[in-house]
Amino acid sequence: MNTLERPDAPTLEVTIARPELLRHNRWNAGYFEERFRRNERKLIRLHSVPLGDFIPDELPDGSKGITYGQVGARKLSSRGGVRYLQVINIRDTGIDFSIKPDRIAEGSHNDPERSRVGAEDILFTNNAFRGTETLIGRCVALARDYGKLNISQHIDRIRVDGIDPFYVCCFLKSRFGALQVQRVMHGVDAMTISFGRIRNIEIPVLAVNLQFEVRRQYLAMAKQHDRAMTIKERLLDESGIDSGQYGEAINNLANTNPGYKRAMAEAQARLKHLISELEAVLEGEQKKIRPFAS
Repeated sequence: MNTLERPDAPTLEVTIARPELLRHNRWNAGYFEERFRRNERKLIRLHSVPLGDFIPDELPDGSKGITYGQVGARKLSSRGGVRYLQVINIRDTGIDFSIKPDRIAEGSHNDPERSRVGAEDILFTNNAFRGTETLIGRCVALARDYGKLNISQHIDRIRVDGIDPFYVCCFLKSRFGALQVQRVMHGVDAMTISFGRIRNIEIPVLAVNLQFEVRRQYLAMAKQHDRAMTIKERLLDESGIDSGQYGEAINNLANTNPGYKRAMAEAQARLKHLISELEAVLEGEQKKIRPFAS
């Protein structure tokens, strides 16, 4: 035995047929964990197609179907006319501007036109490091236009055609989507998910009426999220406090406000319900997405 080996180190053994190995061209045993393979088989039975089928290279307005944010030196401007989103601003239920209220100068190199964000855009976090794996694959779909808004290079802006963006976002949040992201990242230290990997994510094409119901419930959830964020931003402005390096100061203050807590709790409950209902439909356990019982 090599003296550098640890006999008590955990190991993972998987049995892989040669065609499966060649099909994926991956040599990390973790990639073939049964939970990933089981998810793959389920998606095949659902006649899933690559998400890239719905991400045009270019849309009619000239914008790219998928792009990342600003690259290079970052120069923040407290009086800048454009809000600047980083990974920490992307929360489960939507965008939290108050947790890191950064701005950049309009038209500067930090504000490329290609990565400006608008209503119904999908924002997907593309980067994480070991120990922060939960950061990668965070996803929100913008329920409305939030004004002049741009993103960092660790966020991808995705625009889809032929499929509802709110359904896409909910699918990526579901275990069917999350397992695919976890799988391609397995065994990587500096985790970055490429455009190609995002395009290769398999997604079932739900009936239009089901996609519409996902949209309806997602927008109702986003309304509660925005209600909570309006209160939170007002508290930040009125208190004059610094939000904190990771937003801890404004989070602590907001959590003392009953209105914020009610709206945030409802947004989280609505999102949990919607994802659970979507998963049940994809599993074949039910035909419809049931409404949220408020």
